[in-house]
Amino acid sequence: MAWMASSSRPWDAEPPVVGARVRRGPAFSRRALVHGAWWPRSNDPLIELPGLIVDVDEWRGDSSECLMLAPQGWEDRLGRIRVRGRMVRVGWYTTQPTALLTVAFPEPPNVHLLIVPFDTDPVRAEAAMVMAASPECVVPAQELLARVAHGPAAPPPGVDPLGPES
Repeated sequence: MAWMASSSRPWDAEPPVVGARVRRGPAFSRRALVHGAWWPRSNDPLIELPGLIVDVDEWRGDSSECLMLAPQGWEDRLGRIRVRGRMVRVGWYTTQPTALLTVAFPEPPNVHLLIVPFDTDPVRAEAAMVMAASPECVVPAQELLARVAHGPAAPPPGVDPLGPES
């Protein structure tokens, strides 16, 4: 895997934690290709990652050690980020699928989340998140996004496109 990081932003300052839009699957199956989905509000990792780290750590019941992402589509590439007084490494891998985030923990299992691009239509984003959070999702992250790309862009009248979030 090719690793890359480049940022002129300070890594030692602790950014604010903004709640993440995450939909979780029911369990951490080793068979599942993704365990849920994350829909960031922007492409700025300093804004988006702290809330995601807090959410996934609480969900998993452990402290994450490293996030693995593809560099494409992100505004910046921080090598580490301070969250709640501790440092979390962020690895930017050119071989990582752009639609997949891997959160590594000291003990297995790691958490794999579909990344829904921040500028995705809300109905399509919700559809992708629901599919990714289904039990033992065995569809690769990129394919999940491709499947919803051709769906309807508007919800039926009276339907909340975002539904419940965590």
